[in-house]
Amino acid sequence: MANVTRALFILDFRAPKIHLWSGSYDAPLVPINGQPLLDRLINACFENSTEDVILVENARSDALDRFRLRFGTTILSWGDLPDSGLIERVRDYEGDTLLVWGTPLFDSDVLHGIDTDSGLRGSAWRPDAPTGIYRLSANVLRNLLLESHVTASDVPHQTFSKLALGLSRLEIAFPGDELNAGSELLNVCDGVDVSIAEFRCDKENLPRRLETSVGGYWRKPIAEHMLLCNTRFPPKTFYDRLATRLEGVLTCYPSQQIDIASIVGAMTSQQPDFIAVGNGVTDLIQALYSTLNPVIAIPTPTFAGFQTPLNNERKKNFVLSPPYFDLDVRAFFEFAIATGADTAIVVNPNNPTGRLVDYADMAWLAEALGSRGRRLIVDESFIDFPADGRSNSVENLVPSFHNLIVVKSLGKVFGLGGIRLGYLMAGDTELIAAVRRKLPLWNINGIAEYTLFLLPEFAEELEASLRALREDREHFIQGLRTVPGLDVVPSETNFILCRLPENSLSAAELKRHLILFESVLVRECGYQAMNDADRYLRLTVRSREENEELTKILQRTLSHLTTTSKGKCSDVTFAPRTD
Repeated sequence: MANVTRALFILDFRAPKIHLWSGSYDAPLVPINGQPLLDRLINACFENSTEDVILVENARSDALDRFRLRFGTTILSWGDLPDSGLIERVRDYEGDTLLVWGTPLFDSDVLHGIDTDSGLRGSAWRPDAPTGIYRLSANVLRNLLLESHVTASDVPHQTFSKLALGLSRLEIAFPGDELNAGSELLNVCDGVDVSIAEFRCDKENLPRRLETSVGGYWRKPIAEHMLLCNTRFPPKTFYDRLATRLEGVLTCYPSQQIDIASIVGAMTSQQPDFIAVGNGVTDLIQALYSTLNPVIAIPTPTFAGFQTPLNNERKKNFVLSPPYFDLDVRAFFEFAIATGADTAIVVNPNNPTGRLVDYADMAWLAEALGSRGRRLIVDESFIDFPADGRSNSVENLVPSFHNLIVVKSLGKVFGLGGIRLGYLMAGDTELIAAVRRKLPLWNINGIAEYTLFLLPEFAEELEASLRALREDREHFIQGLRTVPGLDVVPSETNFILCRLPENSLSAAELKRHLILFESVLVRECGYQAMNDADRYLRLTVRSREENEELTKILQRTLSHLTTTSKGKCSDVTFAPRTD
């Protein structure tokens, strides 16, 4: 690979400005963590052994007048090109040149991986604006510029068009495989892109930023196997339908609790008085706990959202046994009574184990606890994912069991975690009324409300998505079992619990490595109340291609990153988990 000693930036300042709360900026000069984007790109070129950087900007643009030039950088204007000597300078140069069209975000590592007469395209590449990085040999670049040679009669936009057309016609090799999320070229076009760029340019703090955000991954360039939503639903036609009423949904206040509960009641075939609707399950847990002030018995490992709101004196952990962590309901009942808990909680299927307790056992547990004056809370957020899951739901027992409470997240099964929608169901109407009083008047946003009206139109697509996801899950499990030393817990949900090999690094250290070197985010289970929690990962089932890629990453990572004893946790401070 020839050494690069020159970079040629083609800058178009005619593009719309980027508007931030701090001001409006031309894209090349938009601040990324306080530093102009163009400055970052120039530095990346110099870090890649570049000795000479030429910036070619629009004619008569004053955008770069106050830009501090690094030594070895030259600014030329479109209007000056006929007299600039650029063609002559290129004619006498025999090395490769990095031609950078626009200001796509990149770093020196990306530049190093581009072969001669190859390139990488930006995320918004178009033939008339071929944003990207192109490593061109001397002959190819010379011919390109000669074919686009500027005459005195040319106006700047004609020069720009000639160069763009010539570059788009070149036979340039592009990588066959997609870059990982952390290396993909990004066109910084708006405030969201700026947020993405700031995230990518803060590599030192990436793990911490991911942990403290606990979401917002749509604007973080990371391939995540952590969120627990159905990745096969909804279809694009759902979003098309949503768009038809978006103006009204966003300009009007949403309905209040009583109207939303009526819609959920129709969806679940239950009385609206049995239902409280929340901004996600965690919203309902807070309202329920503030009403009951419970002492809970809970099998662990499980969803931490039922534990984190309570102090240690008010929660009794019934630690499940490996390798599969299945729940013995009779032993759990005896534990709840012996510890003085007034409320037992079961997540079914369980998170993070993916294991399902059957209907007969749950019905027995509800009746046994009721006979002793105890409540039973059942979280059925993942009940739709097993093939026979819905037949194991205890929602039909709610009218008959005054002590039974069912909660369910709707965002998970419908693949819409961003709408934050869930419900709590109980035959105790006084309890439901008390929980509703704890919730804000408008706790469900308009998009979530309209979604409830849309979903019946897509019932067939939902069933198809669940069937496809189950197939992908089994394929993923088989793939993970090929990773040497990795123990896989059979799952009936859209996530899989895995135990790391004994001689590998800890789950926290592996997670950090995957973030920094693979741009992949997984859930480590060190926060769970379970034996050897630092040996476990929970992996979300995504598309078959994504699952296969993660399997390959784990195979090569675990084969190299091993220690003679259990890995010591890294110095990253992990925030408490809520999912």
